[in-house]
Amino acid sequence: MVVSKANKLSSVFISRIKNSAQSSIPSAAATVRNRDIPGTSQAVKDLLKSKITSSGTEAPLSDQISSLLHVSSLEKTDNILKIPSFNAKIPIDISLRSKELSRERKERRVYKKNALSRRFAKIFRDSAHKLGTDTTFGAFDRVAKEMSVTEYNAMVGVYFELAEKSHDLEYALDHIGKAFEVLKTMRDRGFQIEESVYGPVLEYLIDMDMVDEFRSFRDVISEASPGLVERLGYYEMLLWIQLGDGEKVEELCGDIDGNGDSLTLLQESYLLALCKKEQKDHLQRLFEIIDITKVRSSDLLANIFGYLGKFSLDSFARKFLWELRESDEGVKNVSDLISIYSTCTPNLTVEDTILKFNKMHEELDVMPSSTSYEKLVKYSCDSNEVVTALDVVEKMGEAGVTITADILHSLLHAIDEVLEFNLVRRIHSIMCTKSVKPSSENFRSMIRLCTRIRDFEGAYNMLGNLKNFNLEPNSSMFNCILSGYFREKNVCSALMVVKQMKEAGVKPDSITYGYLINNCNREDTITKYYNEMKQAGVQATKRIYMSLIDAYAASGQFEKAKQVLLDPDVPARYQNELKSELISALASHGKRADALILYEEMKETKCQVDPKSIISLIEYSDSNGDLNTLVQLADDLQDDHSWIDGFFRMIMFAVRNRKSSNVLDLLKRNEVRLSKKDIHVEYHFDEVFWAIAETEPADVKLGMDLLRYIKEELGFVPSRKSLDFLLHACVNAKDMKNGLLVWKEYQSAALPCNVLLAAGDLEGAKTLVTKISKEDKDVQHIIEESQIVYSQTPEKKKPKKKRIVFPTK
Repeated sequence: MVVSKANKLSSVFISRIKNSAQSSIPSAAATVRNRDIPGTSQAVKDLLKSKITSSGTEAPLSDQISSLLHVSSLEKTDNILKIPSFNAKIPIDISLRSKELSRERKERRVYKKNALSRRFAKIFRDSAHKLGTDTTFGAFDRVAKEMSVTEYNAMVGVYFELAEKSHDLEYALDHIGKAFEVLKTMRDRGFQIEESVYGPVLEYLIDMDMVDEFRSFRDVISEASPGLVERLGYYEMLLWIQLGDGEKVEELCGDIDGNGDSLTLLQESYLLALCKKEQKDHLQRLFEIIDITKVRSSDLLANIFGYLGKFSLDSFARKFLWELRESDEGVKNVSDLISIYSTCTPNLTVEDTILKFNKMHEELDVMPSSTSYEKLVKYSCDSNEVVTALDVVEKMGEAGVTITADILHSLLHAIDEVLEFNLVRRIHSIMCTKSVKPSSENFRSMIRLCTRIRDFEGAYNMLGNLKNFNLEPNSSMFNCILSGYFREKNVCSALMVVKQMKEAGVKPDSITYGYLINNCNREDTITKYYNEMKQAGVQATKRIYMSLIDAYAASGQFEKAKQVLLDPDVPARYQNELKSELISALASHGKRADALILYEEMKETKCQVDPKSIISLIEYSDSNGDLNTLVQLADDLQDDHSWIDGFFRMIMFAVRNRKSSNVLDLLKRNEVRLSKKDIHVEYHFDEVFWAIAETEPADVKLGMDLLRYIKEELGFVPSRKSLDFLLHACVNAKDMKNGLLVWKEYQSAALPCNVLLAAGDLEGAKTLVTKISKEDKDVQHIIEESQIVYSQTPEKKKPKKKRIVFPTK
């Protein structure tokens, strides 16, 4: 079966390779005009501004590329209302501190290569989307000989990305063929092919059982980079494991033995693949013959001990750890490997894992390393045991082990998820100790946490502690406090933060001015901060333009908000995102009709709209809105996460505005999507039942229909909250029959209590109340509401009627 599948794919692949070679467009001279596009070779810059012949007629490729990059030529007109000072060319203050300049240069060096690759990949991806891959491939082929390795890497990545996402086999193979052609060109030009480029492609071919294609790619890669031959053994082993060819796997395993001073790179590659694919039988035999001290790859060691932990192979783990403990080179890895083994062992609580971690360190007589503690802390945080993680970190401090910035990062991230006051105070206390080596980013995160729990004094204390670690305050730290005060609507204190920044020698940045502009409600104040930003030499960013749009819309200056898009200083690449922001701003400030018009214009020109903007059009629809329009808007959302959000907002609109007759039909129409494993709909159904309960009069019939649909069609049990809300709706509607039906779905004593109250049986309800936990606040609230409703007679409502008293025990 596998062979026939591979052969069929191979024949198609060969055909595609031939076709892609024949479709190449001969080189031609290019003319430079208009603006530069940074990050690409001169040849590609030329190409993006040249002309290409298509279908016998000359069409300016620059216009096509410009449109896909959202470049639009702005027509000059006297009718455009200019935003004050947008065109003012104010000299930029370049008197920055040497430290800031040094930091910026370092960041540019670190990220330049990746940024260039991402930038070109976006250009190529957008070109392929707008013009088609054939036209794009041919166009870039014209200057292939002058392209850099960065641009080639980006092209391979885009072709593979398109192939991987496609469900059309012909289309996928066509793009794999084009990626193959690019790799051949790289080989012919003498470029090295990195694993980050070829790795995903080979893994895709392996998953597709494409043996011949795999060999073709492997040969080209090995010819381009002879040093990778042994590393390619990893992918070859993966291929035979995927195909289930036990003989071939055994043949490759035969090359792994205990001879030699160390394992070769090829042998380590084979072992790594076996561990990744959890090949028990082969690994069992190999673990008995290999000398673990001969393994040089730290990645392989980590995978071996991760595998041993996952399958609880304690005897092998202890044997290997003792061998490493006795070796000169291996002893330094023992603590880290213990932490990997302990945290990978299944069916252990976090406390048991820590006990195992401590016990193995004692047995081997080694001290836990900082990196092993880091793994343990991260494991605890990932297991939602933040308190335990804090305990571990405090023990580290007591033992004199340095608490690194990475450990603090894991802790701060976990605490940010739960946001409990006591946890924030504990991490605050830890960061004030001498055994900590925090980074500026750790302090920024800590300051942000303090502002989120409204502890502004603690935030300022953290700023004061910076000097104890030879760190200096920066704008991002002050910005956290600034945004916190704005969140609390404390404008006076927020403005004081800006003053304090300047007194501390920290210059407000674009984020600072973004917060200031975004929280203005008057046009003159908006203009004031924008001019101040320009005078300070701070360059306007995309976020600044978004803030301008939001601020103008909030102050009722809708025309000014629209004119932000027309300003020539706004880079063309921001246009789509700014239009999306304008849609949200208009919709949320009562101008939904204008927002909808702009959205339709973007759809017609095939511009990408931010999903949040589409959701805002659904959310801010008025009660007279057309449900069919909202259905279409929800259908326009492509990714599942955005769609589920927009879809249920549309359902909520229908429930609240008495347009629920089609709700079940809409749910059934989207049943396949709602049933996906990675889509969690329980929370959204909670909100729908809440809307039913809050609507007067409650639509109990819809609630019961939804209950049946969830159980019978989607196949899951409604949540406790959903049942609570549905019962509340039954109580409000005095519908005892459906209330009893909900009771059968609910195992809590609260529900029969409510039903008894509805039936007028106060004594029976009082007896049942004694069985309900006093800690169950939700159930207590429902019963209290029921007491109020059912203790009143239709003729005379007596709010002073005697109520059931909850017992203290």
